Amino acid sequence: MAFQVAYELSAGVLDYKPPDAPLKEFVPSRDRAFFADPNKSSLLAQASAIDNLTPYVGTELKGVQLNQLTDAQKDELALLVAERGVVFFRDQDITLEQQHALASYYGIQDRDPNQQDPRHVTIIGREGNIRAYGNNSGVFHSDHSFELNPPSYTLLRMVKTPPNGGDTIFTSQAALYDKLSPTFQKTFEGLHAIHSSDKGYAASINGGGHPYRAPINTSHPLVRTHPVTRLKVLNYNPSFITRISELNAQESHHMLAFLREHVLQADDLTVRWRWTPGAVAFWDNRAIVHKATPGGYDITLREGKRTAIFGERPFWDPEHSESLSERIKRLELEKGASETKGIHGEPVLNN
Repeated sequence: MAFQVAYELSAGVLDYKPPDAPLKEFVPSRDRAFFADPNKSSLLAQASAIDNLTPYVGTELKGVQLNQLTDAQKDELALLVAERGVVFFRDQDITLEQQHALASYYGIQDRDPNQQDPRHVTIIGREGNIRAYGNNSGVFHSDHSFELNPPSYTLLRMVKTPPNGGDTIFTSQAALYDKLSPTFQKTFEGLHAIHSSDKGYAASINGGGHPYRAPINTSHPLVRTHPVTRLKVLNYNPSFITRISELNAQESHHMLAFLREHVLQADDLTVRWRWTPGAVAFWDNRAIVHKATPGGYDITLREGKRTAIFGERPFWDPEHSESLSERIKRLELEKGASETKGIHGEPVLNN
């Protein structure tokens, strides 16, 4: 189906009646990361190797089986995911039922409006011209950010993969914010973006789908405070954001065009994960944008199962959050101050 046609308000779209009522905003239970040992001692001791794949995002834990984690290790994993954005595993023995149980440990399982099974999404290969007008299959996104309670912890386990192709790219939104100039940081703070599911709703129906809920347009802060790390995080999603509320039409258009370029130029803030059967990516949808790399492989060889939980409604708390650079500077100052004091806290004389 041509993408120009996919988004049309056809008679089918106008006549369709979604079976489920709209979701209501709610306050989720306390994030499991708050129950974790800050040092993550139990989880990291279980790993045969720990590989930070880039300075800003992505850690691979080797020798860890997700279906064998204790509750304490699950909490520490939540904290590691919040801090590193995405954590990777290979050769996992976890079954689909165990994956559902793991997701439920962290909160209430989220359901995409087009999701057939209420507990997971089946991810398949993509092909076609990703450069065609309206084709968003190769665009960075965070999963259904238009919800009142967008997803937080998200896990994708690949059942089968092609020999090559179909990698997924993850980019840190905390680092994206941090690399803005101070002037642009201040400009974006306090603004709100409208996240819309209108196009996806129309495309689903025009393509023969049956979405469970009506489309929604939701306002979320363009810069959010991460509830666990308290970092300032860019809350940008080119797949669903239609405009910035506080700006005039052309102002919004050009600001969003800049943000799109900002993400596309963020190779230094990005990790690319090559899938193998049984590999898992566990990421924080609140602080990551991602995209698959479609094309060039047999799409029938790529299949995965994605589970996610509802997060809190995004919020902006400028008084209790800081940028990555501000945190690094603060920690360095605190470390320097502690090193200049003796065992009882008395200043050390540099004779």
